[in-house]
Amino acid sequence: MTDFTSSEALFPEFGPVTAEQWLAKIKQDLKGGDLADLHWQSYEEITVAPFYTKDQVPQSKTINTTPGQFPYLRTAKKDKNNWVNLQPIFSSGKGHEAVNKAVQSLTRGADGIHFIMENGHDFDADYLIQQIDLTKVPVSYTVSTEAANFLHHLTTGLYRKRLSFAALNGFLKCSPILSSESYKQLDMEHAFHLLEQTLEAPNFYALTINGSHFSNKGATLVQELAFTLAIAVCYTNSLTEQGLPPESIFRNMQFHLTAGTNYFFEIAKFRAARLLWAKVVEAYEVPVEVASALRIHASTSRWHQTTLDPHTNLLRHTTEMMSAIIGGVNSVEVEPFDSTFRQANEFSERIARNIPIILKEEAYLEQAIDPAAGSYYLEYLTRQIALKAWALFQDIESRGGFIPASNAGYIQDILKDTSNQKFKDIASGKEVLVGTNKFPNPNEQLDYDPEQLIQSRQFDNTRGAYSYEVMRLATELHFRKKKRRPHALVVHMGNALQEHIHASFAREFFTCSGFTTQVVKFNSVPEALNGVKSLDVQVIVMAAPEKQFHDFAEAFARGMRAQHRQGPSLILADDPMQLKEELQANGFDEFLFRGCDTKEIITRIQERLGV
Repeated sequence: MTDFTSSEALFPEFGPVTAEQWLAKIKQDLKGGDLADLHWQSYEEITVAPFYTKDQVPQSKTINTTPGQFPYLRTAKKDKNNWVNLQPIFSSGKGHEAVNKAVQSLTRGADGIHFIMENGHDFDADYLIQQIDLTKVPVSYTVSTEAANFLHHLTTGLYRKRLSFAALNGFLKCSPILSSESYKQLDMEHAFHLLEQTLEAPNFYALTINGSHFSNKGATLVQELAFTLAIAVCYTNSLTEQGLPPESIFRNMQFHLTAGTNYFFEIAKFRAARLLWAKVVEAYEVPVEVASALRIHASTSRWHQTTLDPHTNLLRHTTEMMSAIIGGVNSVEVEPFDSTFRQANEFSERIARNIPIILKEEAYLEQAIDPAAGSYYLEYLTRQIALKAWALFQDIESRGGFIPASNAGYIQDILKDTSNQKFKDIASGKEVLVGTNKFPNPNEQLDYDPEQLIQSRQFDNTRGAYSYEVMRLATELHFRKKKRRPHALVVHMGNALQEHIHASFAREFFTCSGFTTQVVKFNSVPEALNGVKSLDVQVIVMAAPEKQFHDFAEAFARGMRAQHRQGPSLILADDPMQLKEELQANGFDEFLFRGCDTKEIITRIQERLGV
């Protein structure tokens, strides 16, 4: 064994392991399997290998920096990995009820408050100032309309109380994208006035770049970063033309990003965001340390949040927050696990508030700055995400910047293509949402009106789970109307010991769609026809081993149609390819297999059921 000194190795009793040794061990464990099967590609078109070594991470000044050192890949923090745990609170009208809730939340573990209001003009800033010491508590605001009016009320209220506006800590977000579907205009004049009023408050950020808007609609990590950078540069160019120096803009700029469920990728994303921002700051020829002022606020992902089996959201939110915190964000907020179908309630808000508290008080994540440092995999991901996001950002700039690219439909087309692909992958089962399209809870009791929820304007139809949820909720409506749940029978034919892969997929698919699902096994077509004759089922799925497929499929379909002219929907759990028309002529209605369009299939089945 090679002898190392303690200064050269953490565990000197263990010798180095070469890449060749790793490969040899992996090939041994695969027992003849293809090593290429261990590689996978992300939506960002990053190919991920089964392991990484030092040679795969280019050594550079960036990689070898320390926390607090430009380009702040490892954050600008120097002592602890502190973050602010903000509780989001929706406010309407004067906001007295919201302020009262905020006061209670601050006594129950929240570090600060994030008020989300539709109209800033109506909000009673004087009441807020009276109830909460804004010079000591971080308080942030998202204002849909009248943000300037709100800020005016806040500043005059502080002046009357003889409180210093400079002591405020928090941020203001006024949703710079004016429409949820169109990104063709950014409110530059509004942003200029907001920044002018807040320049004297070094810890209050009045310009929030909302990258979360894109990721919550299905954008990749690379797209989220590139769009955020493009908007930030767009604002910077416009505001400097109006007379604000770039340094002042950068010292008052915040990114709002989401944390998704791709754990390691998300850690790398937040590190890459700081790396790229440092490159932008450098290009404006201001002191490079200005890049350290960038504040990153992270919220849990709406795209990955589910309505069905909602407690699984608690697991998602925990890993999402871990990614954000390890990635070095400045503040976090966790959405209640049941927010897609229920109004705010004390229990789910408490659980949401407690997730970051547990990560701080029990997991001790505040004790280590950039614990991802030294992981070859995470250093590789950080570099790859940064390179790809920078390339897309440059592409947008080559089209004239964010607004011209948006006017040409370029931003919308990218987002639409990505979200459509993700929707397809969820529908086919390639991408898993636990509790929704895989491992559903068959005993789940819905304590809300499915029809009312589907028709509600608040039911977010841009989430990844939406299409599956509509299928399941439609089945639930059928159950409540007919007083019985539709029944799907999977007929497994032949002598294969293991369940056919497509039969397994069909069983899980119909269970996820809200059907009562049953699997029965038969050895012959006559036995199967006789066995299902008297069963009260709405869907029959036939599956057979590949070698026996032709022996069973056509004969079973013809026999079923002879028994039931208007019987249950008959589905083949296989991809018939060139035999599709022939099998349809023999009686099969649909073909269910991994990768098919399950949304279209279940829609047609539910139409036959009268849903």
